[in-house]
Amino acid sequence: MAILGPGQQTDAAEPPLTEHDFFADMPVVLTATRLRQPVSEAPAAVTIIDREMIDASGARELVDILRLVPGMIVARHSNHEPVVTYGGLPERFARRMQVLVDGRSVYQPFSGGVLWPDLGLAIEDIARIEVIRGPNAAAYGPNSFQGIINIITRHPAEIPGRHVTTRVGNNGGRDLIGRQAGRQGDLDYRLTLSTQEDDGFPDGNDDKRAYFADLRLDYRLTHRHTFSTYAGAGQSRKGRGRPAEDLDPERHFTTDRAHVHLKLEQDAATDQSWTLEYAYQQYRTVDEFDVAFLGLRVPIDENVRTERHDLGLEHRRHVGAATRVVWGGGIRHDRVVSPTYFGEHSPVSDDLYRAFASFEHLLGDVTTLNLGAMYEHSRLFGDEISPRAALNVRAHPRHTLRFIAARATRTPVLTEELAYRVYDLTDHGVPPPNNIQVVLDAEGGLKPETMEYFELGHHQTFEGTRLTLDSKLFSTRIRGLIDASRASTSFADRGDVSYEGVEVQADYRPTLRTRLHGGFTHHFYRTDDRDGRYADAIPRNILTTAISSRVSDALTLSARYYWYSEVDWVDGAPMGTYDGFLDLSARWSLNRGAHLGITVQDILARGYDGRGPDNSEIYQVNRREPRSFATLSVDF
Repeated sequence: MAILGPGQQTDAAEPPLTEHDFFADMPVVLTATRLRQPVSEAPAAVTIIDREMIDASGARELVDILRLVPGMIVARHSNHEPVVTYGGLPERFARRMQVLVDGRSVYQPFSGGVLWPDLGLAIEDIARIEVIRGPNAAAYGPNSFQGIINIITRHPAEIPGRHVTTRVGNNGGRDLIGRQAGRQGDLDYRLTLSTQEDDGFPDGNDDKRAYFADLRLDYRLTHRHTFSTYAGAGQSRKGRGRPAEDLDPERHFTTDRAHVHLKLEQDAATDQSWTLEYAYQQYRTVDEFDVAFLGLRVPIDENVRTERHDLGLEHRRHVGAATRVVWGGGIRHDRVVSPTYFGEHSPVSDDLYRAFASFEHLLGDVTTLNLGAMYEHSRLFGDEISPRAALNVRAHPRHTLRFIAARATRTPVLTEELAYRVYDLTDHGVPPPNNIQVVLDAEGGLKPETMEYFELGHHQTFEGTRLTLDSKLFSTRIRGLIDASRASTSFADRGDVSYEGVEVQADYRPTLRTRLHGGFTHHFYRTDDRDGRYADAIPRNILTTAISSRVSDALTLSARYYWYSEVDWVDGAPMGTYDGFLDLSARWSLNRGAHLGITVQDILARGYDGRGPDNSEIYQVNRREPRSFATLSVDF
């Protein structure tokens, strides 16, 4: 849905599909190059999860929606620690994928990855999710390694009025979301308050309770300039540890978070536009407990506080009728406070300076050339350049070939480079040599990981069948993969990992009321420089399918099936999730502003999510069982 200008009105409820919507132009993507372009012209394989797909999914949590993306691995270290990564190499802290919320990176500088339950983002506020399936460091920097997830929230003008969603299910599931959106003169506003609770996996201490407030303000300064404010704060309380475990006892810990994102934009004119933005975010985890060690009760402090300041400028310009250019730069400061993880070095920090440019040029009527690169300087890791070259050839009005060659980098997180977690038990009466226990002792001097990536893609639409296919043949080589070996206390270069495969995505509308979406990834080649451990962390096959049908004006039915073949976690044993995930949903429109939904997840569940019995000596086992919940949402 387009963002409305001053004075325009919209209904609170989403309108039904029309014939115009059905035969609309190709969806537009923003994330591939920072320029608006049709998906067929993007120099990347793209998945767009729109509001229709989000509603039909019946999902309770954001990570469940991401199972609709081909090649995406979605699992859990625990109930409140989802793992989301594209292509392979899953681990507790997924360090190789960038996640953005309205352009703000939520990648964690401490351990990498994303604290998904602490984003403070209600599904009801998401407009669309754009996923770049492949490296995109040329546009978004060093952590855009395996892919990018860009979550774009709904403009307040799209959803005026009040909204309430309540959700109740088994396993202690209880959610409540309240939203007020509207306009006062030139100011559009949206305020959302939300809570989410559940009891976690069976037989585990991984329940969660989360409470958040999220605010968005859009103030139109002039007819071309807008100042936007995104802000949020919240707290979560989560269970951790296992019964009768001396070193990891059962307990609860809390995480507080807050962010402010300020953005000044000049809207697109005939030839140029720009964006100036600043973002600040803070996370503070409090986790203090005692462990039994060598007959002693030793106090442990797992407290961590992270801060990020990020200032950036982006400028977009048309140069003649056939060329567009986007360029910009930024400064980022990351700081982490944790005496336990960094010892006497705490607090630790890094400063990063970046400059980027992307050039798009039409070569004749059928060919688009895209060249882009990102230069970054890290105070800790030095200089890196991530280039990309792509050629899109429209061989036929409904067939586009895509050729991509890219190099991406991943800057190590602060824990990989600087961790120093040592327990000195001298004060507890333990004599040498048993008085010093080393858990992590980073050797330092790491070099960023690099990826060499090649892709041959094909985007095709079929007139009269409402079918869109996107396929790609790809080759990936990661050089200098960084990992902490199971027998080591330090992160180090573990060599190279290579994998090749084919991936297909399909979106099909046989009728105005029915939609099918799915994808399949097959890796036909996987190898590494060591014992095959990292190659085994790339699944042979990944499958996702979804169907939704508006069987009447009031009722929509949907089903989703997601499966991947055997895969080893980088930091654990095989996952054992071979029977897949089957979810069913039904959504009734009670009237123009009220909807009732019922979702059943993990139908006939027999396996485990993420951590199976082979992990039981190290990690809590995640035994799955069917879950169901009912959702009532009202707009008024």
